[in-house]
Amino acid sequence: MNILYIIGNGFDLAQGFNTRYADFYKYYQKCASPNEAVKQLKRDIKENAGDWSDMELALGRFSEKVNSESEFSEMYFDLSERLSEYLSQETKTKQLDRTPKITSDLFLPFRYLEPLDQRFYLAYSDKFPSDKQKHNHVNIITLNYTDTIERLVGFSKPNSTLVDNTVYSIDTICHRHGTLDDTILIGVNDEQQISKVSFKENQAVKNLLVKPMAIDAMRSDNDLVCKELIGRANVIILFGVSLGATDACLWKDVVDRMGSPGKPLLLYFHYSSVRIPKSRKQLLGIKEAEAREFLYSRLKMPEELQDNERVLIGYDKDIFKAKAGKEKTS
Repeated sequence: MNILYIIGNGFDLAQGFNTRYADFYKYYQKCASPNEAVKQLKRDIKENAGDWSDMELALGRFSEKVNSESEFSEMYFDLSERLSEYLSQETKTKQLDRTPKITSDLFLPFRYLEPLDQRFYLAYSDKFPSDKQKHNHVNIITLNYTDTIERLVGFSKPNSTLVDNTVYSIDTICHRHGTLDDTILIGVNDEQQISKVSFKENQAVKNLLVKPMAIDAMRSDNDLVCKELIGRANVIILFGVSLGATDACLWKDVVDRMGSPGKPLLLYFHYSSVRIPKSRKQLLGIKEAEAREFLYSRLKMPEELQDNERVLIGYDKDIFKAKAGKEKTS
């Protein structure tokens, strides 16, 4: 069975890192500004903080205020290089060693589902033929630039572990948006998310700002790798992702896979700051319905694919937290 994770910034946040855009902006405002374009960008971030909660969409909108391609390029690289600098410093603030809980969570995510959903997951996994041992292949698409996941699971090359007579191997970790020791990509999904009309047709700007074009301009095969991993996945697990519009092409690939032969499972771990107490589990249905509505809306998932036995929700679970959190009550 092929298990695919798509993880986002929520994974780094679960490890206690301050990796939100708002955290970076505080750092960025203190950095020297090399030119007027950068000064203007920082003023806009400060004066319109709410609009910059999603930096990538905001950057597409901010393009309207930039005078030229060269000015945009200078501003873009200053922003991306300072972000890389900040995240490098932040993720070095504490030692990350290989953590058995994180690896266990990666191999056995169904343990965080409610009992009925565990039955659906296990019944699905039992359909896969096995000889003496099952072999579950785990692959990861990370939208993060950091190497947090590699450090926590001890990944440097494909490796395998035997758990309950099942072999689990971590085969691939693909950083779709780049890594801190190389180029990182900040951008939008397509030209329609660029506000400045002249930039919509400017190939140099699009090679910076439109993610699929930037990946191609770098001669990277990351998009192809992601498509291949999604295309052969039997279980797709979303964790710590905002399901934002700037990665719409990725979410479309997930939906296309859900509608293709093989009928994969989709697990969505939804974060909430308020937990449901054990004594009030009747409220879970309402919260789960809200999570489903959010998921289906963001993925633009057709109604015929919205199946409660194929789309399973983990509502505010402690998966991928090094230490389980304390129960919060509403």
